[in-house]
Amino acid sequence: MEKTAEKIHKLYIIAHKYYIERKTQQEIANELNTNRVVVNRSLKQAKKLGIIQIRLNGDSSEVDSLKAYFLKTFNFLKSVEIVPISYQTDENICISLMSEALDGYIKDNYSIGIGWGTTMEKISTHLQPERKYPNSQFISLMGSTNQLPPYFQTNNIVKRFADAYNAKPVFMFAPFIIENVLDKRTLSLSKDISDIIVMWGKLDLIISGIGAYISKSPFFKDRILSDAYLKELIAHNVVGDVLTHFFDERGNFIETEMYEKIMNISIDDYLKTNLRIGVAVGSDKVQPILGTLRGEIINVLITDVHTANLILHTERVE
Repeated sequence: MEKTAEKIHKLYIIAHKYYIERKTQQEIANELNTNRVVVNRSLKQAKKLGIIQIRLNGDSSEVDSLKAYFLKTFNFLKSVEIVPISYQTDENICISLMSEALDGYIKDNYSIGIGWGTTMEKISTHLQPERKYPNSQFISLMGSTNQLPPYFQTNNIVKRFADAYNAKPVFMFAPFIIENVLDKRTLSLSKDISDIIVMWGKLDLIISGIGAYISKSPFFKDRILSDAYLKELIAHNVVGDVLTHFFDERGNFIETEMYEKIMNISIDDYLKTNLRIGVAVGSDKVQPILGTLRGEIINVLITDVHTANLILHTERVE
């Protein structure tokens, strides 16, 4: 007999596809390899169980218990958002729900710093905010380079956020890597760059991904950063990064000369920002997320139920 949690999970997916994605019952049946009668019956059952109301509600018991665990174990957290759909089960619904959760933290008259990453890029394409905030601004937190994949093009992510909220985008028109330290200092003194650096120290909110798998990062695979830096990070047991600030499993940041050549927000400005949201999903993000939590690097976590469970079990084992 199908477990209750699995059953509700399936009903939720069907309800989301029908009411949120506006797909027909036949389209849903085709996607799920079933028939329209089953979809119709599922929608009726979802209404009966209260999954379909004014809003969609998932299997709240599991999510609520996970939230309680995180808030008790990491009591510095201001909040944790756990979407009830696994990224592995349905990527689009998961990302859509994460963007909805994120929407609750964005206010008018806010200065919001934006980072990069695969999850950040996908969220930026799923934004459907209920309100517009024309007095807010979304600010790039690092330079860019055409040598990196699209999910490292922060200015593009900033533009999508700003367009979605009818807000002002603030782009960083500077390279991510500046080979000469003196050149970086000179560039930082230019008005365009210096104005952004000042903004970095006055942010209301930062939204960023959480990096993993340092040795597989495009920074090193594409030799944007030298192998010497990779060896240094591996020697310090680095498990992840936030905005290219690398940390170990306890959340301790690694000091390295590499930062003198990178154009990004300083770790001091990052940590003094009141709200620091980390968005990440997947088994490869478990250790990096744990690092950000143990080191109190982020103070709001947005993830999915699958990743949250993996974090819970990993933390208990360790």
